[in-house]
Parts: sequence; structure tokens; C-alpha cells
Amino acid sequence: MYERKHNWRAVIKTVDPELEKRISDYTGYALGTESEIPRKYKELILMACSAAIRYGSSVRTHGGEAMYHGASDKEVVEALALASLTAGFTAFIDGIEALGDQLTLDDKK
Repeated sequence: MYERKHNWRAVIKTVDPELEKRISDYTGYALGTESEIPRKYKELILMACSAAIRYGSSVRTHGGEAMYHGASDKEVVEALALASLTAGFTAFIDGIEALGDQLTLDDKK
């Protein structure tokens, strides 16, 4: 459902390899560098921002990464709920939709 038709990084790399390298370096630095904000929270922030702009594939990517780095389902849902405070309730619904099969909700146990 949230699969991309084209790999945007591969397209950029074909057209401008140096630009793609700089994008990769920047995102790697922003996410991978140890800082005051742990990786789990960086991913939750990116997921919530993506939900706010209705960017489903990014919600899925960063939500999955947040869970990989220790975020609970409850933290993911809460971050989506917070995003909906400024972006509208449908940001919450769309975010849940993007992550629905990754969440381990009580009715699935």
C-alpha cells in the first residue's frame, strides 16, 4: 500500500551522484550521530512530522525505525496523536493506516 513506484535516491544518483551522496551523508549524520536526542525519539519526531504532511511511506519507514530502536506501540500511537493536534485528526488516522500491520495491538494478541 505504501510502496513507492520509483526509488527517488536511485533516480537522483543516476542524474547527480554527488547530490545523492550529500543527501545520504546529511541524513546519516542527522540520524546516526549520538546526541541529546536518542535515535528512538528522532524517529518518532520524523514519523509525526511525516504524518502531519500525510507522507505515508515516510510514516511507515520512521515508525518502523522508531520501533526497531525501542519505541513501544503506545509511544508510536501517542506521537501520531500529538501530530494530529496541529495537522488535524486525519493525520492520526492516516498514520495508523500506514503502520497498522506493524503495530501489535491487544486484539491481535
